[in-house]
Amino acid sequence: MISSFRSLERAERWQRRLRLVLKLGLVLWVLWIAASFLGRELEIRQLRDELSHLDLQKAKILKEIEELQTRLQNRDDLKLLEYLARKELGMVKPGEEVYFIIESDEERAREP
Repeated sequence: MISSFRSLERAERWQRRLRLVLKLGLVLWVLWIAASFLGRELEIRQLRDELSHLDLQKAKILKEIEELQTRLQNRDDLKLLEYLARKELGMVKPGEEVYFIIESDEERAREP
């Protein structure tokens, strides 16, 4: 009778341990799944940020391409070439004289 009681007690103890191990395993599995989902969510967020940054770069590059194509189309326009040479490079035609007006600090202060 005592031996059957002890074996029953051992069986119950073993079952409790097994349940505890199974519960711990289930909790660990759920935590692992949650961590995996969280990691994927962070990765998706980073990729979306990168995509948005790349879209901005693409827009800037497309605008620059458009401006360069416009300049390329206008490269034979002599008036535009003259304007750019004078404005950006400070060039003058032969025989022209360039005058620079130098204002004093008092004259600049009087201007509205």
